[in-house]
Amino acid sequence: DSAVSGHRDVVLGLDLHKPNDAVIDFAFDAASRRAVRLRIIHGWTLPPYYYGGALMPDLNDGMVKQVRSELSDVLRPWQDRYPTVEVHAQATIGGAGRHLVDASYDAALVVVGRQNRRAVVGAHIGPVTQALLHHAVAPVAVISHD
Repeated sequence: DSAVSGHRDVVLGLDLHKPNDAVIDFAFDAASRRAVRLRIIHGWTLPPYYYGGALMPDLNDGMVKQVRSELSDVLRPWQDRYPTVEVHAQATIGGAGRHLVDASYDAALVVVGRQNRRAVVGAHIGPVTQALLHHAVAPVAVISHD
């Protein structure tokens, strides 16, 4: 295991709805420079009309396949650009914050994005970034983007 050998993964919290090139590039570059695996975590929620996989297994399978396909499509050009980086992508049901905090326990670095927002007072961060900054064990890189 990479954590046991001292070569801890870089972890990227990826928002498939708004993937940002600067954030993704930072994570791939960090993994490449460290010669470690890049673990990508995308948290997603079930649609409001969803009544449970046990009642609708075909819908459940279809949603999982769609999310995996979207992850693959977003990551493909980056894997081509960084062919030496081993990628482990996972889509987790529920908010990404808890999953990223858990992943920080055996990570070298956790990378997330923060969209620049015009605010009357101070900078605003989202709930995932806030959870990481308060609870992550590993260093956290917050990459600002438009």
